[in-house]
Amino acid sequence: MLKKLKFNTEIIASYLLGVFFMIQGLFLIINAGRISSQNESIEIDKIKNIIDLINVFFIELTNILEPILGSHFLIPVVVGVLFILLGAWMFKAARVMKITTRYDRRFIIFFFSLTGVMFIWTTVLMFQVYGYTSILFLIAFIIHLLYNIFNEYLDHRFRKEQYLIIMFFYMIAYFFTQNAVYSDIGRGITPTDVLSINMYFSITWMLALLSLSVGVFLSKAENILKKPVSEMNEQEYSRVKELRRARKINVDVNKYFDFTKYLYQFRKRVVDKLFTFFEITPKHWFRINYVELTLGLVMLLMIFLEFNNRNGVVFEGLFKISNVQYIYEWVNLAITFILAFLYMYFTIMNTLKNKYYHRQMIIIVALFIKFSTSLFITIFRAVELSIFILPLNIFLVVLTLPLMLISIFKSFNGSENNDSKKA
Repeated sequence: MLKKLKFNTEIIASYLLGVFFMIQGLFLIINAGRISSQNESIEIDKIKNIIDLINVFFIELTNILEPILGSHFLIPVVVGVLFILLGAWMFKAARVMKITTRYDRRFIIFFFSLTGVMFIWTTVLMFQVYGYTSILFLIAFIIHLLYNIFNEYLDHRFRKEQYLIIMFFYMIAYFFTQNAVYSDIGRGITPTDVLSINMYFSITWMLALLSLSVGVFLSKAENILKKPVSEMNEQEYSRVKELRRARKINVDVNKYFDFTKYLYQFRKRVVDKLFTFFEITPKHWFRINYVELTLGLVMLLMIFLEFNNRNGVVFEGLFKISNVQYIYEWVNLAITFILAFLYMYFTIMNTLKNKYYHRQMIIIVALFIKFSTSLFITIFRAVELSIFILPLNIFLVVLTLPLMLISIFKSFNGSENNDSKKA
């Protein structure tokens, strides 16, 4: 089953994109009147059940779209029809790709263009909420896009360094955009607004990356983005040789990714001084993975206990559905718990089978930036919207900081095939 899905990834991705565009198109047509009118606010006492809560998410989306499409009633209708037609075309494209590879080169241009448009669309919508800090996400999008397109030209030995650069830009963008939106809490932005905004942008971002992955896959299938061979076959015609030399990239960008050697040298000096100071010798049976497993298990248990407490509040009727802050906290805790669980899984697999190191690193970096941003907002923005109480938040930051540093400083010699080729 999984093998069949893997061989039909581009077809499934096209269907998912088609469903998304159709739903968004229908949403724009149905809510054309609301988008072209004044923003509608929902009073807390009107939220009585889950249906009302879901409705709040859609109303928040109309508030985001109103400055862009709300100048006339027909604009959201026309855009909605275009989205529906695009969705129908995606279904048609999926069927064509399933039958033949004749039009793959045209699909490559289409999916790359679609990815760019979706990234720009997301940035424009982000600007309505995050202001000029949304440009930081656009920069991260562009770097991520370029990496996925040209990763065949990059040395896989520096895969960790490449991931760290991408994550650095996403960390900067996340920190500043979240600070921008949380600074507006109390000035018209509610917890449900924050949840709706982040959820919609996350979905759009993932689908844009999905579109990009289809374009990259088709390009490699057509041998467009494949890395040129370094040595030519002597029996090839000189004309082919010259053509390949002309296409070959002469700039060696891989030399700029070797910055971690300084980190490894610093790590060695610190470890040696610690062993000397405490007058101990490293044991042959000891592995740094044991520290990761111990601290990771403590982190997972702390998050699970907090999630379990909040889970009881949500599902055992200890509060009214109108307290949307609890819903906000529960959803964020659920996402955090899933990330912590994945971190433990990847850490166990890395310990036992020496694989999934890059995924482990990405997860722990994401958890650290989430905890540290939440702590910064709680302390310096005076916003009571953190998913953790202050002492627990501080404890989680202190706990994940060494885990992140260990993951960054740790050497990895496992098989490259065991880790994802894409960020």
